[in-house]
Amino acid sequence: MATKKATNFTISTQADFLKFVENLPICNSKQKVKVKATVTDLKSLDLLKLKDLEESIYLSGANIEFNLRGDVGPFSAALLNRRFKRTGFSGRHFDLSIPASVSSEEKNMLVDRISKCVKSDAEKEIKVLIDKGAKISMKEAKDLGLIDQEIDLSKRRGQSQKTNAVVTSESTQSSETVTP
Repeated sequence: MATKKATNFTISTQADFLKFVENLPICNSKQKVKVKATVTDLKSLDLLKLKDLEESIYLSGANIEFNLRGDVGPFSAALLNRRFKRTGFSGRHFDLSIPASVSSEEKNMLVDRISKCVKSDAEKEIKVLIDKGAKISMKEAKDLGLIDQEIDLSKRRGQSQKTNAVVTSESTQSSETVTP
């Protein structure tokens, strides 16, 4: 029997991520509960605990969707496991520069972690980008496989379609295309 728990979270700190994992609903294989989490720019993350937390996420059986809010950095990128649905917004960026305060051991772990979150053929490319401290767009992140979907909020549904307006009078009939 599944337990009812919250299914919308905001992750902006390590503590928020721990709380997210602790509050995941327990599901059976037939009942996939969709859990959405909004991920903001994390300033740090304990990478040693990340493996255990991902095991807990997997064992919960929940269907996880991470939505990135705003521009994010390398610690947020480290959460984007390929088993989850990952969404970013057009016009936002990933800043892949690792802070100088991070030790070389943690840096190597972070680089390895992020390279596992991209497509297998993009692993070398993402490592080069991280080494350069590059800033990539969400479109580039999608091309690398770091996110699954890029949403462009400037394109509203139905706005790109043309509308036909028919004007009639008793003596004439006219049709004109109107662009909203």
